[in-house]
Amino acid sequence: MATLPVLASQHIALVWLGVALWLGHDGAVVSPALAESQPLIELPSESDLFSPRDETSELVILTLPDLLNLTLEGNRELRNQALGRIVQRQQLAAAEQTFNPRLTPTLRVDATRSRFGNGGDAESIPGSVLLGGSDTDLDQQVRLDTTLTTRLGTSFELGLTPFEGGQSLQFRVSQPLLRGFGTAVNEAPLNQAHLGETRNQLALRSTVIDTLTTAILGYNNLINAQAQVEIQTQALERRQQQLDILQALVNAGRLAPIELFDPERSLADAQRSLVDAQNQLDQANSTLLNLIGTDRNLRFVTSVDTITELFAAAATQLATYQPEALVTLALAQRTDYQQAQLQRQQQELDLLVAQDNLRWQLDAVADGTLGDGSRSVMGLVATRTFGDPQPETNRLTGDITLQQQDNTLAQLQDQIRNDVIAGLNEAQASLSQVVAAERATLNARRQLEAAQEQFRLGRGNITLFQLINQEEALVTAETNELEARIAFLNSVAQLEQTVGITFDLWATELEIAPELQE
Repeated sequence: MATLPVLASQHIALVWLGVALWLGHDGAVVSPALAESQPLIELPSESDLFSPRDETSELVILTLPDLLNLTLEGNRELRNQALGRIVQRQQLAAAEQTFNPRLTPTLRVDATRSRFGNGGDAESIPGSVLLGGSDTDLDQQVRLDTTLTTRLGTSFELGLTPFEGGQSLQFRVSQPLLRGFGTAVNEAPLNQAHLGETRNQLALRSTVIDTLTTAILGYNNLINAQAQVEIQTQALERRQQQLDILQALVNAGRLAPIELFDPERSLADAQRSLVDAQNQLDQANSTLLNLIGTDRNLRFVTSVDTITELFAAAATQLATYQPEALVTLALAQRTDYQQAQLQRQQQELDLLVAQDNLRWQLDAVADGTLGDGSRSVMGLVATRTFGDPQPETNRLTGDITLQQQDNTLAQLQDQIRNDVIAGLNEAQASLSQVVAAERATLNARRQLEAAQEQFRLGRGNITLFQLINQEEALVTAETNELEARIAFLNSVAQLEQTVGITFDLWATELEIAPELQE
């Protein structure tokens, strides 16, 4: 009997003969072991690897900057927040007009009907002009009132009745001397409005950063799913080729049909894994469609070199990061830390107002009229409510709240430092895992190639089961390497989000809508 090495070339020559003999009418390979069972799933062609399940889908080659710009343009959460900024800017404009004069014109028309009672006295009954008659009088009055409050707390009130003779101008001037005196107290509401506007800007920036990070992670998920489909497709092709060879050997009587059980099981596993990978790709595509806010039937595809380019860029960027410099940058860039600082400033203003409300209300007041019979009055008005605990409660609340905010800021500083250091360590560890995964993949590929060669030559006592295991080990190693690369990209993206520099890093490549610019 000829040895296996001698027959190897004959066995390979019989491959296409065996394949041709065992092709079914639909092109699916049917082995003797499965001749009486359901046929295997037909292997998709390479040209259909990234073709959409739905033939009506529009293929779009998507880069990461493209996705980020589409997200900024179409994301509905950003749209809603941008619309909210319209109201917020109007609220700020209203607050900035606090010290502008207010003009209130008043037009009044009264109808008075007079009648005589039994005593002969006239009675005046206000009523409608509809009463009519010679005993109905109309009284018309036009009045203009103007108020103005200065930043020192001075209040001016003027009332003018231009169509009346005599005393037509009334005025009142009030100047606080204790409570309500000074620019600090009177400008507190305006300053709080400005702080609120800055906080609104930071809230929008925070949403933009979070949305961009979500888009980056979604894009990484897309290239991961696409690469997984490629890995599983290549694995399925290799296992199909192995099964074709074995089927030819069985057909030639060189192997027993029982030898096909493990390869067929391995092929079925590969087919199932490929379907799972394709489903994951569909889900990743759907996630991006939802993110950019579109219902168009699009199928996103990334370049085959995308993951390599992103990995190289992320590794280069990571090499420039130093722990203390990142912590300092985070304290300057993190929107939540800036929000906490602004919150403390607002609480300082609240405490200032609360302390002012504990003082006596002492006002210098002047009022009077100008015209015929002019008069004027000047004086001091002092008021204070006794027995009301609310002012002291407000002051104590403001004092305690300010101390609590100091504690919050200190805690947030520690948290930011810890998060940045932990994120940097995680990114560096992920990079080390990629290097280790690359070595594992190279080793698994070499082992599979050596095992295939030994099996072909009949050396090394390599069994078919060991060959299948080596094939599965290579798929596992390739998957682990891919997942390590994606985990590294995600860790760098999350680190940049933690530091608060995501927007700045991508600003040059983004098309920022005017409503998102602050």
